[in-house]
Amino acid sequence: MAVIVPAHDEAAGIATTLRSLAAMRYPPEMLVTIVVADNCGDDTAAVARDEGAVVLERTDPARRGKGHALAWALERLETAAPDTEAVLMVDADCQVDPGLAVAAAARLAAGARAVQCDYAVANPEASPASALRYAAFALVNTVRPAGKESLGLSAGLTGTGMAFSRELLRRHPWDAFSLAEDAEYHLRLVAAGERVSFAGEAAVRSPMPTSQAASESQQARWEGGRMQLARRWAPRLLASGLRERDHLKVHAALEQLVPPQAALAAATAAGGALSLALRDRRGAALAAATAAGQAAFVLGGLRLAGAPAGVYRSLAGAPAVVARKLVLLARISAGGGPDEWVRTEREQPNTRPAHVHSSIVGNA
Repeated sequence: MAVIVPAHDEAAGIATTLRSLAAMRYPPEMLVTIVVADNCGDDTAAVARDEGAVVLERTDPARRGKGHALAWALERLETAAPDTEAVLMVDADCQVDPGLAVAAAARLAAGARAVQCDYAVANPEASPASALRYAAFALVNTVRPAGKESLGLSAGLTGTGMAFSRELLRRHPWDAFSLAEDAEYHLRLVAAGERVSFAGEAAVRSPMPTSQAASESQQARWEGGRMQLARRWAPRLLASGLRERDHLKVHAALEQLVPPQAALAAATAAGGALSLALRDRRGAALAAATAAGQAAFVLGGLRLAGAPAGVYRSLAGAPAVVARKLVLLARISAGGGPDEWVRTEREQPNTRPAHVHSSIVGNA
């Protein structure tokens, strides 16, 4: 198994990620970690080498972003790790469960060709903002994929903690370069007849910004990419799925059209208020039932995910988050969203680790 870690200016925190990967319960002689130092202006490559990773350095300012870095690295995998049978992708700001590689390998050995592990927020107690991000991640990255796995649907890809058989990557080379490259690659796989399995027994965890303002660029990129994919992929996948009677394609298409929880909550509140103003009992009853269903999904999902108490307390700030999200969605819909990849700023101390391991240097 090759673990590919795409990294852009991650010198401050990549050592923590690499030590987390090194602690996985997986035979060390069967594992190689490859860091893609992509258009870096800091000493990410040097830190990664000190931690014992194979380092591939890429400089291509015209083609920025994780999608381009992954495609470039996979093209060089035959030279960097010629015996690779599986590829695990982990972001440079994540820490992983010790059983992550074992869980992914077990799913692949059982016949899966693509696997998504759980992806959670590492710092829910840091602030109300990070607690709310934990809630969102738990519902989208834990609860929904578990449900899709139970129904035999494709679980989707969330960008980190993804594993693929080498055979699948050869048949379907990475060609996703949008703002939401993980979701785009998933839709390409479903269109080609593939299914992603969910391994909820192991997780990767990433710290989130501790203020709403700091997370705005990240959310804008995700939502902008999501809207682009919905316009591009939903019609063709739906038509293909209906024509072929393929429930995986139909589901993947319809999932792109599901509004965010913020939009659903706002629509429910507006519908309820209008019904009360018009004294429409049926409309008010429908709004109340919808609100109850959303509350059951949120609270039940958080309980299923084992959310800490602070996450439940943070829900008091949900109305303000909904308002900001609606403004963001309106801006993106009007063409004011991002049109290129921008790295999310890390809230980590900029200190180089003192502990040094022997290095293994790869050729770019």
